[in-house]
Amino acid sequence: MKHQNGITLLEILIVVSILGIAAMVAIPSLSSSEPYKLDLAAQEFAAAMRYARSEAIRTGEPRGFRQQSTAKRIRVFRPDTGTAPWTLNYDVYHPVSKQLYDVDLNNHPLAGADSVSRADMFRGNCNTPDNIYFDGSGIPRCADPETFLVTQFDVTLALGAHTRVVTLHGISGRVTVQ
Repeated sequence: MKHQNGITLLEILIVVSILGIAAMVAIPSLSSSEPYKLDLAAQEFAAAMRYARSEAIRTGEPRGFRQQSTAKRIRVFRPDTGTAPWTLNYDVYHPVSKQLYDVDLNNHPLAGADSVSRADMFRGNCNTPDNIYFDGSGIPRCADPETFLVTQFDVTLALGAHTRVVTLHGISGRVTVQ
């Protein structure tokens, strides 16, 4: 009698099952991209704030951003200081894309958030807390009246069970993401 060497169907099924279980444990879930979308959204908002500040310092002229509490959007503006109250011109361009600096999470292909809320504090009564500008020294202020300093400006982005907070710190103008 000849003895044949080979693998049975049962042995193949056992090996494939073990490899499948090992792959499920070893490879992280790629279907949950919520934290990544939210991180990108927070970084986009922080970048817009930082850009407005850096442009104000670079040009020596006010630059700012508008973040409405009900919108999932942030836009960079250049105020016309020759009018009272200031007229906000949304003609500031992104340095890389060369498009108007306007981050709208409703239309962003990669970033996202279910909701965006804002908490702001000023050294006085700000009439337009949606509009923050930086003076030529990079200090954040209320756009109307422009004499009031920002104490702190927080934008909270939420997506599912995840949240990120973009904070503009008063006086220093530093922007952080938590």
